Amino acid sequence: MHEGLHKIVSSDETIVAISTPLGHSGIGIVRMSGPGALSLAQRFFKAHSPNLNLDHRTALVGTWTDGNEEEVDEVVVTAFHAPQSYTGEDVIEINAHGNPLILRRIVETARAGGARIATPGEFTLRAVAHGKMDLVQAEAVREFIEAQTEQQARTALRQIEGSVSKRIQPIKDKLVDVIAHLEAGIDFAEDDVDVPSNTSVIDGIRPLDSELKKLLETFGYGKILNEGLHLAILGKPNVGKSSLFNRLIATDRAIVTDIPGTTRDVLTETVSLDGVPLCFADTAGIRQTADRVESLGLMRTFETVADADFALVVLDGAGTLDDDDRQALEKASRLPHVIVINKADLPQTLPMGGLNGGQRVSVSAKTGRGMDDLRDALRAFLLAQKSDLSDDLILTNARQHEAIGRAEKSLNTACDALAARIPHEMVLLDLYQALSALDELTGDVVTDDILGRIFSTFCIGK
Repeated sequence: MHEGLHKIVSSDETIVAISTPLGHSGIGIVRMSGPGALSLAQRFFKAHSPNLNLDHRTALVGTWTDGNEEEVDEVVVTAFHAPQSYTGEDVIEINAHGNPLILRRIVETARAGGARIATPGEFTLRAVAHGKMDLVQAEAVREFIEAQTEQQARTALRQIEGSVSKRIQPIKDKLVDVIAHLEAGIDFAEDDVDVPSNTSVIDGIRPLDSELKKLLETFGYGKILNEGLHLAILGKPNVGKSSLFNRLIATDRAIVTDIPGTTRDVLTETVSLDGVPLCFADTAGIRQTADRVESLGLMRTFETVADADFALVVLDGAGTLDDDDRQALEKASRLPHVIVINKADLPQTLPMGGLNGGQRVSVSAKTGRGMDDLRDALRAFLLAQKSDLSDDLILTNARQHEAIGRAEKSLNTACDALAARIPHEMVLLDLYQALSALDELTGDVVTDDILGRIFSTFCIGK
């Protein structure tokens, strides 16, 4: 069991939970894990062929009872013996009919037999504790389950298979070698052990620092892929923001009228572009107003823009440029944006000379003209966020990014210290900090707080 986890994960307890979403369905699964899983199954499960045993990876058809010979359901029970299971412990999976009442009765029989209800993510936590996966892979399990696009699922699956972990392990191994050489030079300085030169140590550290920097560069795109690109659609009233919003999400989500100020609140909808979630927000029109409700909507517009990753500034190509347009352009200038010249189906009168900065795309939200050009502009922005490694591996969450960032900073500090001829004893402190950060990343060294943050977001049965 991983050092640091044995105090947190009790291998003496057997846990049970429903592993499928609650609701009526054809099949529902209850999962048990722990030293008592097999004995509980033998107690409550009656196989139709009594001469068969719950051998490893054997599925048996039979009846689940309440312990008093009363039938609960016809089920298929599969046994996975330790250590060849998801958790590394004895695991029993009970495939029953997907009736929440029946599934809860099965769970209650297990509880009556001594099992306890699993906490969120506890099955995966036990898998980490028994060395079946590391923390990066465990986080990827959750991201795979929650994936809303094929690209998100592919990225999470690569992480489950160890794309990030396999990249980190050689870095850790080489860092340990550097530390060992420095330690030996200090401990056996009087025994004619060669002390590595500062230059050779720097030469050993720089490639590791470079590898970590490459990983850090993947986080910008990874964060967008994991959380979605948040796009605010802004502009003055009646320029066609809601029509553009409806066209982008391919449904009539927003009310469209020729009355200025129709949109009073922020409407949001998420669609996929090449596997990346795009979270569009249709906002209230920007203008000077004495209307209290409209003013509240305008405040929400500014809040939405402040939290956005990208902005679409919509202008009326058949109109003129006024102060309200300029305010919208000023708000969008603080983040990446595209200027959308709408109403391309009408004679164009907007003076282009007053538009400074920002890519321009001419569209007609009414007819759909130019929408492919707008999507291409969004693709170009997403492509610019990708690093050279993004097709192979991606850091997708802040914990991973923060841990690798601390490791890279410590390695860089160590190189600077060696260049300044600071004693190796002090340099070792930085190198150990870098190793500690990488150990925290993979879960080789872990705290209750980190585990709580990670596994509290899991579903109960995973």
